[in-house]
Amino acid sequence: MKKLAITALIAAVLPVAAIAGNSVAHSYTGPSAVPVLKSIVEAQKGADDARFVLEGQVVKQLSKDTYQFRDASGEGVVEIDSKHLPVEKFDQSSRVRLSGKIDKDWYETTPEIDVKSVEILR
Repeated sequence: MKKLAITALIAAVLPVAAIAGNSVAHSYTGPSAVPVLKSIVEAQKGADDARFVLEGQVVKQLSKDTYQFRDASGEGVVEIDSKHLPVEKFDQSSRVRLSGKIDKDWYETTPEIDVKSVEILR
């Protein structure tokens, strides 16, 4: 009976410990050896899973979750799921910071610029 109780306790604690361990890994904010793309033109040529941080304006909504984005280097299409849009309203004149990663499939000629965070800049 003791073995069963100990096994149940371990089974209950391990998933919590794993989740707590993962949250610490995402809190690092120092320098990184992983390159980050900084312009829409670079992002359009980026490799699969490359990270980006873009600053500019979302100038037009093209479909449900695709938008035209413009920065100092030019314009391109980005994908922003509604769950990643900020609560605060913004328009084509608002400066925003988009971050996420490139999703490129072998059969696509143009990578998908998949936005995971939208921050309105002041």
